[in-house]
Amino acid sequence: MDSVANRVSAKSDAKKTHVRSQQLLSLLDEFSVKVLSLDCFDTIIWRHTATPVDVFFTIQEKPSFKSLGFTARMRAQAEGLARQKMYLDHGKTEIKLPDIYRALFPNLTNEEIQSLADDELAAEIESTYVLPPAIELIRAAKKRGLPIIIVSDTYLSEPELRRLLTEKLPKDVLDSIDKIYCSSEMGKAKGDGLFPIILKELQEVPSALLHIGDHIIADYVTPQALGINAVQLIHYDKHVGDSLRMQALAGGFIDPAIRHQRALASPFRGLFATTSLSKDKPESTIGYASVGQIMYSFAQFILEEVEELKQQGKKPKVLFLMRDAYLPSLVCEALAGKAIGKCVRISRFASFAASFRSKEDIDRYIGDNVLSFRFYDICKQLLIPEPMAKVLIQKAVQANNPAAEFIKLIHLPETLKTIINESKAYYERLKHHLEKEVGLEKGDTLVFVDLGYTGTAQVKLEPIFKKEMDVTILGRYLISLSTPNWQQSRKGLLDASWCDERTMHMLVSYIALLEQICTAPEKSVIDYQEDGTPIYSETSVSKGQHSKLELIQAECIRFAKEAKQFFDASGKAPSSIALRDAAMAELGRLLFLPSQTELDFLQSFEFDLNLGTKDLLEVFDQEKGLMGLRKRGLFFMEKNLKSMRTNYPAELRSAGMELVLTLMAHHRYEFDVRVTDLSLRREVINVIAIKGGQSNQTKVEALPTHDGYFSLIVPIGNGEFQIGLQFGLQYQWIQIESADVIVVNTLYGSKESENTKEVWENLVFDQMVEKGNHLYESLSNAGLIVYLPTSMANQQAHYALRIVFRPIARWQDQKKQSIN
Repeated sequence: MDSVANRVSAKSDAKKTHVRSQQLLSLLDEFSVKVLSLDCFDTIIWRHTATPVDVFFTIQEKPSFKSLGFTARMRAQAEGLARQKMYLDHGKTEIKLPDIYRALFPNLTNEEIQSLADDELAAEIESTYVLPPAIELIRAAKKRGLPIIIVSDTYLSEPELRRLLTEKLPKDVLDSIDKIYCSSEMGKAKGDGLFPIILKELQEVPSALLHIGDHIIADYVTPQALGINAVQLIHYDKHVGDSLRMQALAGGFIDPAIRHQRALASPFRGLFATTSLSKDKPESTIGYASVGQIMYSFAQFILEEVEELKQQGKKPKVLFLMRDAYLPSLVCEALAGKAIGKCVRISRFASFAASFRSKEDIDRYIGDNVLSFRFYDICKQLLIPEPMAKVLIQKAVQANNPAAEFIKLIHLPETLKTIINESKAYYERLKHHLEKEVGLEKGDTLVFVDLGYTGTAQVKLEPIFKKEMDVTILGRYLISLSTPNWQQSRKGLLDASWCDERTMHMLVSYIALLEQICTAPEKSVIDYQEDGTPIYSETSVSKGQHSKLELIQAECIRFAKEAKQFFDASGKAPSSIALRDAAMAELGRLLFLPSQTELDFLQSFEFDLNLGTKDLLEVFDQEKGLMGLRKRGLFFMEKNLKSMRTNYPAELRSAGMELVLTLMAHHRYEFDVRVTDLSLRREVINVIAIKGGQSNQTKVEALPTHDGYFSLIVPIGNGEFQIGLQFGLQYQWIQIESADVIVVNTLYGSKESENTKEVWENLVFDQMVEKGNHLYESLSNAGLIVYLPTSMANQQAHYALRIVFRPIARWQDQKKQSIN
């Protein structure tokens, strides 16, 4: 005779056993049952936090908990102790709130217990909302005349859980619930005998029930084994769940206050539970599940800020600064149901160009840029006419000290006068642009909306417009870094009023990826015609990149609209604190812990510097990153306009999470980590240096880099030394990755790649035979690699030879193998 479990298994072949929330209603048609049984938490009631225990960090701030010093960690500990005591005393583990509180505070009075319980329940009410599809399911079941019961594994009593449901559920839905079963009162959990008790009380056979819940054991395996029709509610697709886990990791890592002073927010979990996102549509993964969270939170912040200004009696004119504020403008419009401002073309180049009014203004700009030696680009930004710039640059580059000569030439009265006059004229054209686009008038209040960060446009233009037109410029940014007196006219979703500056600088260091995702499908503005019509640069990213951006941005806007609908339906919008934390955490995840799907879709992206230059930088390149790691370890990441890529964490993510976390820790805590600190492993190589018939032997330590490779760096003076590397003394098999000569004072710096020469052709292999892919076998202990000197570009510089190699088999390894 078949067992009940086998009969249920056969039955389940034809009926759903696992569903997403969009499929809940269909279950009523699929199963012919007499009673609908529902789990409570994460089925009907959801929290705005990443995990249930995150609510404890809200609880710990309640008066009764604070008075006892009853922290979130203690609350979690108390629950474990209470279950342990209950098991030891009574052989069961189901407990109530008084049991939990007395586990750590045994002398509490009944009044104190009640105060703690009231505060805990209040925190749960503050943190929870209903899942709309679950509400629809209950209403549909009621229409069919089905009794509805709630079965919950919880330490809340039935009156406490009912109070929570009363606060959260619409009255008709609450009235539809016939009975609430709490494991704390029944003395048994769902996985430990609760369902048989319920069946006996209902006087129903197992097949008369349909139970739905999210827990695989408690809500599916256990009731199914009893013959109950059981269906597991799957919250989201696996890749979305993985992304949320990484978001939680990033959030907790970059802000130590999270899970110390406040909960880790995850306000969009419920929305993701109602949406299917195909892993095969990376634009949804990026635009909907990731950037959507960031932009929704930012747009909500902007709408609230604009409303607050209006409440103060101001009449703000909102200006979205193109190009980076393009996507924020669309999301604001999606949430508000109408455009709340105008898109204006003010680039960083334009802001600087309009701002030069004195020698001091000019010097501040030159001081930040002259040592780049990009004199042409500097002259262009200073608006120096090309004929004058050509003469000036020619004189500077011919001088012994080009930078000093360039500054001297800029300081000539004629040059200063030209710059200032050109800048004033530029300002007039920019002003005409604003008059044309937003109806700029004297005394206006302008709100610049942008991603941030030091607010260059606002900083440069605010004093000029105030002086010339009595125009007030306020800044509202995604991230607002601290500048002098920033509190007076600037705010950010992330700013120093609550966010650690190291956290913000950590995010801004690699923000270029988000900038490119938010950008408008147009080139950067470099000037204006006399009537204010923008004049654009010649440089732009590829059409293919713009096509991908359109897909991502469309998904982001879809997210904003559906999030608004979801929160309206759930009856509980997330707090501004929850939104800012979610935006911070998701931005950290996107920049530092992207998925492979995201990397594959974004791998060809380029970054337009938006500074009036023709520079396009790669956002990331996983292969170049791997090559850099093998050569230089974590110190391969350069910051210069010739070789840099803007999002190195994406390259590290491909290579290993431990590398990303190390980089995050370096930024977040400003660790002084050096190349010799990363590992204690060393490979000691015998080196012979030969010059003019003289030879010297020494031992040089090679440092580990990545993938088992080591970097051996040998000084070679001005390049005249011949070097012998006795790899055969130790290794029978070895793989050589690269051979380079580098200017010594650029090693591990941002200009190393500019001062590196590949010298593979200068290597001679003696008693070493290549077996393919630079894998070499030493024929004897005399195996040797000889570097033959080559001519150097700079005879005054000191050089080093770097050989990157990977030991494959040592001679002693082979002996051990033969013994075995």
